[in-house]
Amino acid sequence: MKTEEELRAEYRRQRQELEEQAEDIHRFQQKGEEISQQTYEAILYQIRQKEEDCTDILAMARREIEQLEANYQADLQEKKREVRKKTEHIEEQFYKELQQLERNK
Repeated sequence: MKTEEELRAEYRRQRQELEEQAEDIHRFQQKGEEISQQTYEAILYQIRQKEEDCTDILAMARREIEQLEANYQADLQEKKREVRKKTEHIEEQFYKELQQLERNK
């Protein structure tokens, strides 16, 4: 059986890994939002270079970008939920093992 110190060290290590995953997801989300905005601006710039009316093309491009962004956000939310569930699980496991250790003293 693990000692209390070993349990705490294991818990801290797992918790830190999950916090790093959550930070990675957040950075990934910010980068995606930035790319989405840059893409829209690049399309807008190209359309404005043409002399014809491209309102319909711009609207279609905007809808496509918004749909891609919605799918992207949904995927990120799922990843965040997974990290939260893992965090909850390791906390439950930690306290369960800590209680077991206390009972065995």
